[in-house]
Amino acid sequence: MTNSRAGRRLAVTAAVVAAAIGSAAPAHASAANTPAYCDVRLDRLEAQFYDMADRRSYEAASKWWDARWHAYFQSCVIH
Repeated sequence: MTNSRAGRRLAVTAAVVAAAIGSAAPAHASAANTPAYCDVRLDRLEAQFYDMADRRSYEAASKWWDARWHAYFQSCVIH
């Protein structure tokens, strides 16, 4: 394969990947992602974290928190 052919293939692949990522992105702010809703949501997450830490362990609660924080961050902080 020649360099120009490889470059073209790379460019097409990059365009396809960019289109796929763009179409998979979530819709922007909805009514559920208002600042008041996000504050309540964070308060609930924190309460659940401390409850889980009391019932199970801090390590288990931390693992649970990682996934929940990522979802919260994506919907309330970024958007």
